[in-house]
Amino acid sequence: MINPRSIGVRLTGWYLLILLLGLGTFGLSSWFAIRASVFHALDDELLDRVRGVQKFMQLQIASLSPNEIRDEFREHSVLGPGGDLFQVCDATGVWLYRSAVLENSQTTIRLPSELSDAAVFEHRTVQDTPVRFATQKVIVNGRAYSIQVAAPMKEFFEAMHRFGVALWLIVPLLIAGAVIGGFWISRRALRPVDEITLAAESISVSNLTRRLDVSASGDELQRLAETMNRMLGRLDSAFQKMSQFTADASHELRAPISVILATSEMAASGGRTLAELQEDMVQIKGEAERTKRLIDSLLLLARADAGEDRLQMEPTNLSALVTQVIVQVRRAWPERAIVFDSQAPVTVSGDPDGLRRLVFILLDNAIKYSAPAGLVQVALVNRDGQAECTVGDTGMGIAPEHLDHVFDRFWRADRVRSRGTGGAGLGLSIARWIVDRHHGTISVQSKVGEGTAFTITLPTLRVSEEIP
Repeated sequence: MINPRSIGVRLTGWYLLILLLGLGTFGLSSWFAIRASVFHALDDELLDRVRGVQKFMQLQIASLSPNEIRDEFREHSVLGPGGDLFQVCDATGVWLYRSAVLENSQTTIRLPSELSDAAVFEHRTVQDTPVRFATQKVIVNGRAYSIQVAAPMKEFFEAMHRFGVALWLIVPLLIAGAVIGGFWISRRALRPVDEITLAAESISVSNLTRRLDVSASGDELQRLAETMNRMLGRLDSAFQKMSQFTADASHELRAPISVILATSEMAASGGRTLAELQEDMVQIKGEAERTKRLIDSLLLLARADAGEDRLQMEPTNLSALVTQVIVQVRRAWPERAIVFDSQAPVTVSGDPDGLRRLVFILLDNAIKYSAPAGLVQVALVNRDGQAECTVGDTGMGIAPEHLDHVFDRFWRADRVRSRGTGGAGLGLSIARWIVDRHHGTISVQSKVGEGTAFTITLPTLRVSEEIP
């Protein structure tokens, strides 16, 4: 069944409309062009006859009597072009000559006083025959005369009628053929779209790896199929990441909840000393705090993915902010050595809370993955209009094959050791998101056994924009 709203039907409709307009314009313009061309040629012929009669009068009228003039006109009408269809009168309306046909039909003529220098053309019917007349005023030997010549138009109108009938017969046939051919062509051209539609409908969550067939046609349909394949690839990748994220989140949440349940069951079972109960509460509190941090991180990333971040950009003294974070970290780990090297104050446009969290994540990682006697170095410089902050440690380092995954969610090179330090593998993902929202970059360099260095680059403000 044909869908009247389908693209093929609409294309055929537009094609039919354009064809109708084209053929209609061509037919009408051709009809009027032929008519105008014939009239122009006929008018030129009538004017030539008027000039011939005028020349004849100039040569003969002065030396002949009225009867002789009529005889000469009669002979002229027989010998001249156009046959016996002309008449001549003077300024008083006296006839010098009248063709028998025009006289019998009592065809009137305009007097010289009613005419200008230009000829007057008009259509009349003489003895049921259409005739075109040309009437012009002429001056012969100082006297004004009206000369009127005519030509029958019956054959011309019959020819125009046959041409019109031919147009009315041919145009509908052309339109019918165009509709059929246009619809067939449009259906054939859009057949790959139907194939793409069927293939796309067969793709679901269970087979996102499937791709559409791409024909090497180089046209819009090939680009459509390639674009849809790229879209399917992005959907597949996003779905895989979402599935992995869900599985990792469930796994990370299961561990602390299991510990909390097991510890609380032991405490509730009775037979525990006060010291053991206190130890149980400390363990439950630690796991609850870890779970809270994990949930907060998951909510932050979820809001980031949904574009609902609440970062408030404002001029921020990055040097002072890094100093504050280092002071906070030193209070938590007083035994760790942290060295801060900074140039003059560096100002950026950013969210203070987000930047503070960014620096804390990098310092927290550097301390957790360094030996107790290790050194954490922080450097902040303004390099060519870019604030460059580097946080390095002297820890165990990261293997080269793992460097591409350090910013992936829930990824950890050493899962057992990372869980022991309280990490869930979300910190660096959050750090990269914060950097991206500040239109900056973050990179990592590491050597196994020597340490790791994370470098953040953020655009600085111009001097006129910096905070005082």
